[in-house]
Amino acid sequence: MQKTVGKCFRAKSDQYLGSIRIYGSWYDYKVTEGTPEVGSMLEVTNYSPRELFVRVNNYLFESDVNFIVE
Repeated sequence: MQKTVGKCFRAKSDQYLGSIRIYGSWYDYKVTEGTPEVGSMLEVTNYSPRELFVRVNNYLFESDVNFIVE
């Protein structure tokens, strides 16, 4: 999971919990900072053995090298 830190992706829903596929594997995530909305940019900041911790960071763009295309 360490390879996912710093990666970003667009939220598909306004839920605080969700799943995303990164490098061919599914990960559960939890929004720890900000209020997610459909289309908001989420950035992976940390992880635990069970889930990724993400924050809302709308200053990032899809052209960013760390953007994850689902």
